[in-house]
Amino acid sequence: MPYFWYGLSSLSVITAGCKKDDMVNPAATQEIKMEIIPVSDTLRQVIASHTLLTASHPWYIDGWVYVTNEASLRVEAGAVVNILPTTVNKQDGCYSGGLVITRGAHIVAEGTAALPIRMRVEKVAGHGPSGLLVLGRAPVRKGFTPFHELTFGGNLPEDSSGVIRHLHLDYYPAAGKGFEGGVLLLGTGNKTVTEAVAAHALPVERSDLKTGKLR
Repeated sequence: MPYFWYGLSSLSVITAGCKKDDMVNPAATQEIKMEIIPVSDTLRQVIASHTLLTASHPWYIDGWVYVTNEASLRVEAGAVVNILPTTVNKQDGCYSGGLVITRGAHIVAEGTAALPIRMRVEKVAGHGPSGLLVLGRAPVRKGFTPFHELTFGGNLPEDSSGVIRHLHLDYYPAAGKGFEGGVLLLGTGNKTVTEAVAAHALPVERSDLKTGKLR
């Protein structure tokens, strides 16, 4: 995927406790010296470097895109991100997609009340679970395994996966048990900040509902 570079002297990731206060924890502050802005407006597969999604034009997530390598994905206030589900299981025709913030990586999506960040899952036939998944390194209760394909949890209760403020996500719910879509935090520590995050399930026709698994 082509990119161009966006220089920063530094970027502080603000973290807070589980009470969602705004106190800065210097020990948890992450310094980012350089970010990249993708040249293509469509993101695919893996984001492995510090990346910035600006509010200057819409962005598109093709299938599942994973933020890895302890990279940080920053999304500007007012940005629009469209999720384009793809077939993950050809046998059942299930379509799904979205962003996965893996353990050690961060998301910094700080919208405002006036300029929220908007994410929307495009409508397709045979919806599987789509949306935003944030995976952390904090302890999870024993036996809690909603996804066998993903690695999350650990022994860092004060882990931070970043900041998500004023984010609106519209999605079409999948049929079946478990995660239907939307925003899901798994093993994120008490330094992860979430505030004014809203996931809205859109109406679907019965013929559009099929059971699927995230792969």
